[in-house]
Amino acid sequence: MKILKLDCLVNTFQQPSISGRSPGQQLASLDRIIRMFLGTMQAVVVTGGGSSSIVADNIVHAALAHGFTIFILVAALGHISGGHFNPAVTWAVAATGKMPIFHVPFYWFAQLLGGFCGSLYSVLIMTQKQLDSSYAGATLLNPDNKWWEGMMSEAVVTYFLVHTILLTAVDTNKNILAPLAIGLTLSIDIFSTGAITGASMNPARSLGPNIVGQIFLDPNAIPAHFWSYHYIYWAGPFMGATVAAVLYKLFEAREDRLLR
Repeated sequence: MKILKLDCLVNTFQQPSISGRSPGQQLASLDRIIRMFLGTMQAVVVTGGGSSSIVADNIVHAALAHGFTIFILVAALGHISGGHFNPAVTWAVAATGKMPIFHVPFYWFAQLLGGFCGSLYSVLIMTQKQLDSSYAGATLLNPDNKWWEGMMSEAVVTYFLVHTILLTAVDTNKNILAPLAIGLTLSIDIFSTGAITGASMNPARSLGPNIVGQIFLDPNAIPAHFWSYHYIYWAGPFMGATVAAVLYKLFEAREDRLLR
């Protein structure tokens, strides 16, 4: 029994055990969706409020806050929700055949709603001055960088993150260090490229703060490029996640590798 519980914890990113349920019941698992919503909301609450700023002084804060938060969330909620708090990660896991593809829209809905509500919570606890100075926690491209540099930055660091997830949490159910490896990878990614884009790696993390910022920021505090390069926080992560999924399926999968 202890071994079964351990396997359930560390095999966080595969589909949670729901034996005995029909596909329709699996699809409508409100318990899983609620925990995915709460997990993404918590991640945005902790890591928002300016912690993802491209300002160098905030990068250490962002890296540590993101890394520890994801480490805790994966360890605490992974056995229930599957540990998905990022649409790009969900896409990669589904693309490798490790979860039913028809679950993806429901996961995405919970993640995006959680990201919005997490950012909305910042409005309740921050003064207008704090909200304006942090841009409501939005992730923005550094004005000194071009759009393609930002997109490639997001793609590369998301590849590193998803690659770690696939090899430590999806490919095996015996790696008890998977949550730590994932959290550390996230921190290292932010240290490396946080000054370029804020190193979001997560469309849900970026969309919520932008919407909330558009609504609640002082109009004079909203940067001119607030939405101009938002697409890089979708295109980059999904590009990186797709590359990680393809390489994993071709060369690295333990049981169903395509090329041997």
